[in-house]
Amino acid sequence: MQELASTLFAWRLVKLVLEVCLLALAGQGIASLLIRASGADPQQNFFHRVLRAVSSPFTWIVRRITPPFIADRHVPLATFALLAVAYAAVLFTIADTCIRHGLTVAECMEVR
Repeated sequence: MQELASTLFAWRLVKLVLEVCLLALAGQGIASLLIRASGADPQQNFFHRVLRAVSSPFTWIVRRITPPFIADRHVPLATFALLAVAYAAVLFTIADTCIRHGLTVAECMEVR
């Protein structure tokens, strides 16, 4: 049972990092829309800059792996899409780990 708990802890940690970055990217997009609607520049907004700083490690990686003809303004959207796929993969991996140990996913979520 200790092996299951440590494996689940590691996957939950990965899931947490993905969740934080996904929410930061979503918040950055929503904030950008609202700030532009008010006529201001999103780059000058403190909240927008904080969200951009949180998601910047992942957007930097995606910028490095995408071809040069992809515009910089599309990189956050590509990052969001890739992170969403990674998040789904982590969720399925957690469920698979639980099932391989003979537990339902609901029972497995109670494992500490």
